[in-house]
Amino acid sequence: MSRKLSRDYAEGKNMETNIQQIAQKRANPQKNESAILDTLAQLRKSSKSTLKKRAVAKYLTNETCLPLADLDSELKKSYWNTFHCSSQLIQNGKKITGKYCNNRWCIVCNRIRTAKLIKGYLPAIKNEIVSPFFVTLTVPNVGGADLKATVRQMIVSFRRISDVFRHKRRELRGIRKIECTYNARENSFHPHFHFLIDGREAADELVSAWLRVYPEAVRQAQDIRPADEGSFIELFKYTTKLVTKSDIAREGGKAEINIYPEALDIIFKALYRIRTFQPFGGISKVPASEDVEEIQSEEFDDLSALTVDIWGWVQPISDWVSADGELLTDCDAHRRYRVIGQRIKPNLRL
Repeated sequence: MSRKLSRDYAEGKNMETNIQQIAQKRANPQKNESAILDTLAQLRKSSKSTLKKRAVAKYLTNETCLPLADLDSELKKSYWNTFHCSSQLIQNGKKITGKYCNNRWCIVCNRIRTAKLIKGYLPAIKNEIVSPFFVTLTVPNVGGADLKATVRQMIVSFRRISDVFRHKRRELRGIRKIECTYNARENSFHPHFHFLIDGREAADELVSAWLRVYPEAVRQAQDIRPADEGSFIELFKYTTKLVTKSDIAREGGKAEINIYPEALDIIFKALYRIRTFQPFGGISKVPASEDVEEIQSEEFDDLSALTVDIWGWVQPISDWVSADGELLTDCDAHRRYRVIGQRIKPNLRL
């Protein structure tokens, strides 16, 4: 699909109508609290600044998903779904409802997912992990063709290490998450684990056991440090960094962000349908899951209680716009960011 056709498609030629049907129900006072929304909506108190941050996330997500959707990938349809994520917002007084894609590469959904997981797991972490340590386990970088198998083998290896601990009646309790980043200079992929482990001794033993399984891994690349609030956030956020600091430059007042769609596609396919977040060793499983509900509602205290409106996303101005032309957030992401899709060099093809 050409860039022009891609953009035409992305402008909403096949936009989902579900949210419009919801809007019609919301506009009817007799059906104001529909059974569907009562079942699916997740209500949270927020401020309008939350919407502005979401607009930035939406803008960057769309700029990233366009080059991804242009690839001949098995995830093409999912990339388009992400492009249309929260493209329409329904306002009913202080409450705003949107339809979300639940994809891991969606920055909008990842912000919701992170907040949800922290809220769900933080009480269990504080109550059940007495001495928390943040542990990072790595393996040598791999090529794109080997990434999927490497990720699966890492998961199996950790499971076997856990079994050894259990058979020796050694306690290994915590939460693990798998992540992956891309090194554009070397054209290689860096899958790694982050853990929250209960106890320094258990953390040391875990690292030692990992290095016995992966003797080629660099000891200095494995990390153990006392956990703090920042560690909790690190544990629950993205599974894939869409960009790194080296991918961002300043040009004419804008932040130019380089992305590598082919490499990102490799990562997303390698992690597809893999449970990236997992408690173990008896840590309580809480109701919070990695999934973001398809329909979500939030209440914003600083919105007018009298307004009923439909807001549609307009990518060139990075904001949701009403039928009267009013901007919802006054977001200026389109002035501050430029996302550039980079091709892999011919001598570094995946």
